[in-house]
Amino acid sequence: MSLEFLEIRPRFKKQSPDDIDSIINQLNQMLDTNKDIVGRVVHHHATIKIPEGQQHFWSPQLSLNIETVEGKTIIRGLYGPNPNVWLLFMFLYFFMGFVAMVLLVIGISRLNLGLTAYILWAVPFVLGGIFVLWFAGKAGRKLGHEQMYQIHNLVKPAILTNAVDAEDW
Repeated sequence: MSLEFLEIRPRFKKQSPDDIDSIINQLNQMLDTNKDIVGRVVHHHATIKIPEGQQHFWSPQLSLNIETVEGKTIIRGLYGPNPNVWLLFMFLYFFMGFVAMVLLVIGISRLNLGLTAYILWAVPFVLGGIFVLWFAGKAGRKLGHEQMYQIHNLVKPAILTNAVDAEDW
């Protein structure tokens, strides 16, 4: 099984022969001339997304970090949902994990004391809820897949044409 199956937020890392300023200028020109995407470039970071009228709950956005490492220009890209959606999912994951842990501690404590531990029957339901959240995230990624390719197909010719894959993290 590949790790991409488990990955909710796809990422890439490219090495470009261009310097940071020329990449940022190319990115700004692309954002100015193209009306299919909108974005913002601040210092060496860019956020590119679909215009407001075309966005839905699962619409992706691309976060780009451009930096120089050992004389090489590195472009790191991360596709993900709106940060509010991501925060909601992470909160729900941690909350449900915390609930599962509390239920397990209470249930096992009751078992050790020789009492009934009916509370342990709730643990599979909480774990099922975590699985439902994971499945919803995968389904949302599928719903935003076309828009992710739309963003990538506009960014790739603008700044990634000369770039090659960089070594892994």
